[in-house]
Amino acid sequence: MDCDSFNAAAEGKIKVFKDIITDHQSLDLLLTPNKNTVLHIYITSLNSGLKDQNQEQTLTKFVEEILEICPPLLRQTNVKDETPLHIAARYGHDDIVEVLIKYCAQTLPQDPKGGIESVKEMLSMTNKEKDTALHEAVRYNHLKVVKLLIKTDPNFSYSANNAGETPLYIAAERGFEDVVIEILDKCKSPMHEGPLGRTALHAAVIRNYEGITRRILDKIEGISRIVNKDDYWTPLHFAAYFTNYQINYSTVARMLLDKDREVAYKKDKEGRTALHIAAQEGNVHMVSLIVSRCPDCCELVDKRGWNVLHFAFEGKYPSLLEYTIEVILRNSSLSNLLNEKNADGDTPLHFYSNFEGLAKNFIGHPRVDKMAFNQKNLSAWNIAVANIGEFPKEKKSEIWKNFPHPQPQRVIDNYTIKQKEKKKIREEKTRTMLKDASQAHLVVGALITTVTFAACITMPGGFVGSGEGSSHPGSALLRKNAAFTAFIITDTISMVLSSSAVFIHLLIPILSDTSHHSGEKLLSMAFLFILGAMIAMVLAFVTGTFVVLMPSLGLAIANCFIGLTFFAIIFFVFPKFVFS
Repeated sequence: MDCDSFNAAAEGKIKVFKDIITDHQSLDLLLTPNKNTVLHIYITSLNSGLKDQNQEQTLTKFVEEILEICPPLLRQTNVKDETPLHIAARYGHDDIVEVLIKYCAQTLPQDPKGGIESVKEMLSMTNKEKDTALHEAVRYNHLKVVKLLIKTDPNFSYSANNAGETPLYIAAERGFEDVVIEILDKCKSPMHEGPLGRTALHAAVIRNYEGITRRILDKIEGISRIVNKDDYWTPLHFAAYFTNYQINYSTVARMLLDKDREVAYKKDKEGRTALHIAAQEGNVHMVSLIVSRCPDCCELVDKRGWNVLHFAFEGKYPSLLEYTIEVILRNSSLSNLLNEKNADGDTPLHFYSNFEGLAKNFIGHPRVDKMAFNQKNLSAWNIAVANIGEFPKEKKSEIWKNFPHPQPQRVIDNYTIKQKEKKKIREEKTRTMLKDASQAHLVVGALITTVTFAACITMPGGFVGSGEGSSHPGSALLRKNAAFTAFIITDTISMVLSSSAVFIHLLIPILSDTSHHSGEKLLSMAFLFILGAMIAMVLAFVTGTFVVLMPSLGLAIANCFIGLTFFAIIFFVFPKFVFS
């Protein structure tokens, strides 16, 4: 599409396109790189604020005249499979949507179906995201367009797009209550599916939209029992999960229970009810609501045999535990939950022994069996003793005050068992660390040994030749220089220390198998030797290069200064090691 045609389409100048038709050119071949037609450009430009400069021309007149000139443009799609109706619905141009529908309803020579069948076909056309025009209108909350589209074909069932969203789900998730009402009231069979197996009711409950929740419950029977795909959660599960001190989902939860109290008994994939979720999340309001409506729901357990008290002690908010327990214990018929065992034989008291909070109303309850043992023959006391060091003083005081003394023990103190397990894990980690460190240090030590040996053999400055009249042919030329002497000594020290480190690392694998303490000591010694070898090697390099560069004194001093920055790096990077 040339520049003039593009600008004319954006500004709605119909004369330009009448001239094109006069030149026997077809408008349906006049396309942008994304295959946008004249109508696509015009409708999009209206949204971006580019209006027709001719004030006498209405917004719809251009569309009507273009369609008269080239009828196929009505349903011609761009590269995204979007029709002009998609664009008009997206930008909320209800007047243009009405024109497109009215024109489509006319019997066209090119379209043998014509009439209402042709309109239905246009309404059902989807883009590459599988969005219909109604999807687009709902997504951007264009109520007038929604009403027009639904009125045109109220019997059409709008399926989900590629994201799994139906128009009703989109409206519910975004809180467009008027749009939700319009779809529910006017569509004969509104689809309510959403992504991840959720429904529009899931979306409304998650966002805590009370009005939308009420409307959906009234219109779609049985929707509150539908579970999502991943966790098998009902909307009530989500209400129980999201309730917190900032947002209270009690109203939507009450609506769900009023509509169908059986949802309180629905279990998810792990066997958890909404009450279990609420207890674990410390949602006191939700626990109170569910218990008041369905008290026998407390008897349900998950796949592990956990009841609501087990979940309460596993909760995220210790400060709310006492309130949660009080709600449950207020009903005396539920006191059997106090000593109910899960699949591992743990009672809620065993969980309490791992719990940092106090929960005085639980530990002090007369019906709590404080000598119950689990399948490992451990009582809650054994577990409490193992964790006693991690508890605050007030928690320790409650444990000592409420547990009977002396406590019977069927197995070794759980604390001793834990200590042995920790010791075993620590020894295994140490052994692995010794092995890895030994390999790394061995490579470094061998490298330093090789370098220092080669430096000593080659000798800076060279050797005395046999033909130079010297009484010591083959000796170093610079042997009488003080810096050369320092080079020889430091180089030898570096080689001896690195060779010693290599030897020690050869012993570490043997000694660490019998005693990891010996291995740790040898590893530390070898590390010190390697560090000393590195320091001596740097000094050897500085003194050796100084001897060779003495004729150029400035260069020799600069080289020494740069080389000695190695020590500054050690002191700044490893100050704790250096000064320890």
